[in-house]
Amino acid sequence: NAGKTAKHKVRYFLASCLLSAKKLLAVVRAHWGIENNLHWVLDTVFDEDACRSRKDHAPENLAVIRKLAINILQATPGPARISHKMLQARWNNDFLLCALAHMR
Repeated sequence: NAGKTAKHKVRYFLASCLLSAKKLLAVVRAHWGIENNLHWVLDTVFDEDACRSRKDHAPENLAVIRKLAINILQATPGPARISHKMLQARWNNDFLLCALAHMR
């Protein structure tokens, strides 16, 4: 490794309070954990990347509906996996009504 220089990345963050480097790292990781989990669910469970809606407000409207569905399913008691709750809601009208009752 002689002659090679180390590469460093610099990132800038805006915060409303002064945080130690350790606390800032924890906050940033928590944010990206939530963000990555949401996008993973949208892509794998709702197959969002395959959606071809491009006209007018359709993409934004569908994104809001998908996120609402995720919130409803997460708040609904039942199977741990959202995909299993979606199947339950398709097969069982009582479960679907229970899920809709958990809208926040």
